[in-house]
Amino acid sequence: MTDIIDKTKSDAGIKFAMDALKQIPKGDRLALEAHLTGVLVIFWGALWGTFGDEYATEFIEAQLRSMKPDAPTETYTKPQAH
Repeated sequence: MTDIIDKTKSDAGIKFAMDALKQIPKGDRLALEAHLTGVLVIFWGALWGTFGDEYATEFIEAQLRSMKPDAPTETYTKPQAH
């Protein structure tokens, strides 16, 4: 019985998160960034509650480390004529 209740709660949480994704505005970059930040908070909260503190903390810290200014995420490649 507990597995059915947990699956129901899990499915409801996933539906909530997917509905939040559908509400993300298109076109306005600042609004898009703000809404994506909100979606990340939702998913990180779900991750924290599902996998526990240790796993969620390591996952979130890895994401934050990759966003530091000294960690290049994009590189510019000069166009070349073929």
